[in-house]
Amino acid sequence: DYIAIPSHFVRQTFLEQGVPARKLIHVPYGVDLVQFHEMPKKDEVFRVVFAGGMTLRKGVHYLLRAFSELNLPDSELVLAGGLSDEIKPFFKKYEGKFRYLGHLPQSELYKFYSSGSVFVMMSIEEGLALVIPQAMACGLPVIATANTGAEDIVRDGKDGFIIPIRDIEKLKEKLVFLYENKEAREMMGASSKERVKTGFTWHDYGEKIIGEYLKIIRARHN
Repeated sequence: DYIAIPSHFVRQTFLEQGVPARKLIHVPYGVDLVQFHEMPKKDEVFRVVFAGGMTLRKGVHYLLRAFSELNLPDSELVLAGGLSDEIKPFFKKYEGKFRYLGHLPQSELYKFYSSGSVFVMMSIEEGLALVIPQAMACGLPVIATANTGAEDIVRDGKDGFIIPIRDIEKLKEKLVFLYENKEAREMMGASSKERVKTGFTWHDYGEKIIGEYLKIIRARHN
């Protein structure tokens, strides 16, 4: 009867397939602020981080290429998550240009995010990637594609940047901006953290989704 969806991106895909708008319950996901919180960064390295599956769908190969081509001094790319066979040729191609930590338990992810300077997600499609609000809660600006659901949370130019899928040049442009502008980077990170605190916790999600269910119940009673 109804379909719960987490982002405008997902909503558009359902509408394009002819699903009536009245069936769609649109409530973005949240983050646990107890589990995900910022810790002081211990060095001055410009560190680009990504957490998630090492897959083509997640766009990891685009991130590897962009970072490799930039070759920024005093910078590093660090990846955390499960490794799929399809990305192994790209790992081999860019060997020495990144650090791979493998899978990290949820309880350790806040430390990983806090070690970063910026979180990047180049996915081809996502409903709403939970790692985005997690990274924001840990004080990171986010660069993400429009197809990650990020537009529901990340305000372009304020909490980070929304870019088109597969756009390596645009990714490089935004990485260079954040690399060269530490003050802007820190302002965006602080803005990200405040953003998820006010409307994007799991408590907020619960309140919103219950509100939507109550609307449906009332409409049926009427």
